[in-house]
Amino acid sequence: MTSTMMKQVNDFVHRFGHESFSDNRSVSVWFTDLDQQQTDMAQLSWLSTDEHAKAARLKNPLERQRYLAGRVFTRLILSEVTGIAPEKLEIIRNQCGKPCLSLPTVGRRLRSKRLLRFNVSHSENFLCIATALGCDVGIDIEVENPGLDILAISHTCLDQEDNERVQCSSLNERSLLFYQLWTRGEAFAKMLGHGVDSDHVHRTSAPPWSLRSLELTLEEKQIVGSLAIATPTTTSASHF
Repeated sequence: MTSTMMKQVNDFVHRFGHESFSDNRSVSVWFTDLDQQQTDMAQLSWLSTDEHAKAARLKNPLERQRYLAGRVFTRLILSEVTGIAPEKLEIIRNQCGKPCLSLPTVGRRLRSKRLLRFNVSHSENFLCIATALGCDVGIDIEVENPGLDILAISHTCLDQEDNERVQCSSLNERSLLFYQLWTRGEAFAKMLGHGVDSDHVHRTSAPPWSLRSLELTLEEKQIVGSLAIATPTTTSASHF
C-alpha cells in the first residue's frame, strides 16, 4: 500500500483493538465516523456496479453518503490488511448474505494460507469492521438511544433468559445491559453467517467461541457492541 493510502486510513480511522492468539489467530477492530469522511471520485471508482446501483436507490442523501463512505472505508481497511489495492478487492456474499473476500491474488500481508474473514456493523453515523486471520468473526454495534423504552423492547428483541435479566436490572445498569445482550446475540449470529433468528444460532452444535465487549464514547455518543470470535475453547466475556 502506498504512503498516500496509509495517510487516508490514519486520517479517519480509530483502531479500537487488536488481539493475537497463541494458535496464530488474530483479530482487529476498526471504527470510523461516516459523516467525517470526504470520499472523492477516485475512491468511488473502486466500488462495484452493484454497490453504485444500491447507492442510487437510496433516496435520502445522508443515507446515500454514509453508504458510499462505508463501502470506501471497508475497502481501505481490507486493502490495509491484505496489501491488495482497494479496486482489486472483490467482496462477495455467502448464501446467507455474510460478506467475504474473493481474493484475486494472495495478499502480501497474509502470511501462510490463513484466510481473512471480516464483518461489518454500523449504527447511525458510525461503522466498524472486525478483521480476522484464521477464524470466523462477527461484530455488532449500537449507539445508545436514551429515549428507548428498554423494558418494552426487551420482550421482542431478547430471549426469555436475557429478557428476565433486563427486567430485573436496576435503572442505572439497564440500558448498558440491554445493549450488551442485544449486540451479543447479533454478533454471534453474524459470526456463524446466519440471521439472528436462524435455527443454526440455537443449535447445541454451534462452534466454540469467545466474546469481547466493546464500549466507547465518540462525539458524546455512547456506543456499545460485541465481538464474537470462533475459538478452540470457549472463554468468558471480557473487554477488548
